[in-house]
Amino acid sequence: MNNIDPVIKKETKFIALVVLILSALMQAVFLIIGLWDLPVLFGNILGGVVGILNFFFMGLGLQSALKKETADAKQTAKFSQTMRNLMIVVTIVIAVFVSWFNLASTAIAIFFPTIGVFVKAFVINKKGGNKE
Repeated sequence: MNNIDPVIKKETKFIALVVLILSALMQAVFLIIGLWDLPVLFGNILGGVVGILNFFFMGLGLQSALKKETADAKQTAKFSQTMRNLMIVVTIVIAVFVSWFNLASTAIAIFFPTIGVFVKAFVINKKGGNKE
C-alpha cells in the first residue's frame, strides 16, 4: 500500500463516502416505496464495493500506465479497463443468478462512484472547494 499515490487514496476515500451516502439514500427510497428487503441491502453492498474497487483499480491502472512508454502505457490502460469491465459484468451476473442480491440495487450502486466523480469535478471544484 506504500507505493499507492496519496491522491488515489484520497480520492478513493471521497468516492467511498459518496457511495455510503447514496447507498443510505437508496435504502431509504426502497423502504419508502415498500420494496425493501435484505437482498436490496446485500445488492447495495455488493454494488457499492464493486463500484469503489472499480474506481480504485482505475487509479492504480493509470498510475502504472504513467510510468511506462506510450505503447506500453496504452496496453496497460486497456488491460486495466478490460479487467474492470469484466469485474462489473461478473457482479451483474452474480446479482442476476444469486437470490441474495437484488439486481436493481446492485446495478444502481455500481454507478454511485460516477456520481461522486461528477460532484467532485463540477460542484466542489467549481465552488473552489479544492485548493490543491
